[in-house]
Amino acid sequence: MPSSRKLVELEALRGIAAITVLVHHFMLGFTPRLHGLSYPDQPWSLFGTPAFALVNGSAAVVVFFVLSGFVLSLRVLRTGSAEVAALAALKRWPRLAGPVILTNAMAGGAMAAGLFSNPAVAPLVPSKWLAWFYTWPSAGFAETPQSIWEGATTFFTAHSLYNSSLWTMRYEFEGSFLVLIAALLWARLPRFQTPILIALWLAAFIASPYLSPFVVGVALAARHEAGPGRDWTWRGTAAAIVAILLLGGYHEAMVGSRPEGLYAPLAPLAALDPLRLRVVLHTLAAVLSLFLFQRSAPIRRAMSGQVGSTLGFLSFGIYLCQIIVICSASSAVFEATVNWGRGMQIGATFLVTVAGTLALAVPVAIFDRWWMGQVGRLFTLGHARYRARAAASV
Repeated sequence: MPSSRKLVELEALRGIAAITVLVHHFMLGFTPRLHGLSYPDQPWSLFGTPAFALVNGSAAVVVFFVLSGFVLSLRVLRTGSAEVAALAALKRWPRLAGPVILTNAMAGGAMAAGLFSNPAVAPLVPSKWLAWFYTWPSAGFAETPQSIWEGATTFFTAHSLYNSSLWTMRYEFEGSFLVLIAALLWARLPRFQTPILIALWLAAFIASPYLSPFVVGVALAARHEAGPGRDWTWRGTAAAIVAILLLGGYHEAMVGSRPEGLYAPLAPLAALDPLRLRVVLHTLAAVLSLFLFQRSAPIRRAMSGQVGSTLGFLSFGIYLCQIIVICSASSAVFEATVNWGRGMQIGATFLVTVAGTLALAVPVAIFDRWWMGQVGRLFTLGHARYRARAAASV
């Protein structure tokens, strides 16, 4: 994309969202009472306060979805080409499937080797969340082909036994087609742009609320293509940060599905539909986050260089690898350091979680970059041959 260099700050936002999910999962696993989502009756926790936005993995996932809608729609918005949209749709499964299959194969290998100790460690924490994964008896080498098959088909089945982070992949896959349709209609029907996007958002929100942020991403991309907006003042930046924390800090409790603390007044709305309320609030937080990274000059400058590029490069790998590490190496360290005192135990476990996730994420990110290039070249070559044959037949 011609302006991809100018969007490094959004790749940085993707990386920060991936780190937020990592911290979210770590805390659910090893400091669940401080996290608070599964222990809403705690006298003090992050849950129910705006500070929860800093560890709210659910809000970070919505940021992913809005970013995907933004980035994937740009070229179609610029060209209005049905061929460009069709080629992007054809590339979507192999582009996503490569790194997903790779990391699922890692999980299958770990399961075959009996490396997942999280079911035994969960009662020591105690953590309800940590006990959910890898609970079946290992089938040995048969685990690897099963995990590979799950990685290849999760986009259609939503199965995520080997890596619970894959629950988002079906939305990423289906949302991609919604994005391409929305972008093509926006480019081709200028007189009906706003009604079309509103109708698509509403249909997505009714059918499956997690698809609606993708349409919002298209709207933000269209706004971006219309021209650069004015930079925010420091007051605007501060107000946006406060609003992001307030909106992104919302979540209903894991038990009882009720908002607590500062968000308790929203309980009547949550009782009607907790998921849809959460998605709306988190989508608003995601929109403000994108604007913040583009309209706040200090943040844009800080995130447009090597730091932002590195965060974006590692983001998908961090997201895909963290559960594998938390349930294997992190759990093993937590168990081995049980006599160190709680503070030292949590510190050692966190260091291993970060180091282990990066140790897997870096090669996955390298593979992902290579794989993306291979998929692009393959489909570009196929498209060129198709056009040559079509021209020759005329």
